[in-house]
Amino acid sequence: MKRLAIDVGNTKTALAIFEGKTLLGQWRIRTQRWTADELRVLFEALLRSEGFESPDDVAFACVVPQVRHTIVNMCEKWLGFFPVNVSFESAGIEVGYKYPHEIGPDRLANVVAAVMCGTLPAIVADFGTATTYDVIDSQGRYLGGAISPGVGTSAGELFKKAERLNPIDLSFPENVIGKTTADAIRSGVLFGAVGAADSIIDLITDELGAAPKLWATGGWGKALGSKSRHIFTISPEFTLLGINEIGRKNRKESV
Repeated sequence: MKRLAIDVGNTKTALAIFEGKTLLGQWRIRTQRWTADELRVLFEALLRSEGFESPDDVAFACVVPQVRHTIVNMCEKWLGFFPVNVSFESAGIEVGYKYPHEIGPDRLANVVAAVMCGTLPAIVADFGTATTYDVIDSQGRYLGGAISPGVGTSAGELFKKAERLNPIDLSFPENVIGKTTADAIRSGVLFGAVGAADSIIDLITDELGAAPKLWATGGWGKALGSKSRHIFTISPEFTLLGINEIGRKNRKESV
C-alpha cells in the first residue's frame, strides 16, 4: 500500500509517499489556503513528477483548521475515502498531558516516530515556526514538553518592533561577535536559539534523570542541531515518519 503522508505547518507543508515503512519520495511546498480542487491538482502534479500514481491511502497532521477540512474534502472527492487525521485519539500513545486534546498533531507524530525508532527515553526538538521539545520516557509514554518561538518568528518580531533594524536573510555568521548590524542580528538570533535549545535540553534531562536520545527536525533542525553542544540525530522527515506510522496503525497494517 502506498500512503501519502502530509504535514501541514503554518508556513510550510511537507509531503512524502511511503510504501509500508519505506519512504519513496518527499516534497516541501508553501502552505496556502487551497481549495480541494487546487490541492488535488497540486498533489497529482507532485506525485506524477516522480512517477507515482494516486496513493492508496492518506494520513495527515495539520495545524491550520481550514486546510484540515480541505484535505478531508479532497480525499473524499478525489480518492473516495476518509484520510487518517493525526490526533490524540488516532496516535495510540499513552500521554501524561493534563489536556491531551491540546497537543498539536505534528508533536504527536514526532512522539510516535521516536517510539518507533526505539531508543528511549528521547527528546524531539522540532525547529519550525515554533520550536517544540517533546519528551518520551523509557516506557514510550509522552510526558509533555516545551514550546518557544521559532527562529523566523523571533526574528520577525524583532524587525517589527525595532524600527532601525531591517529584515535580513538568516544564516550563521562566521563569528559570534558581529562586525555589522546584520551579522550582530544573525549572531543573536541564531546562536541565541542554539543556546536556548542547549539550556532546555539540560533542564529536561535533569528532570528525566536519564540521558535521552536527541532528535532534531523541522526547517531549522539541521542548522541548529549541528551547532548544539549536544549530539542530535538530525532527521528532516521525522514528522512524516510518525504520520505514516499512525496511518499504518489505524489501517492495521502489519508490515
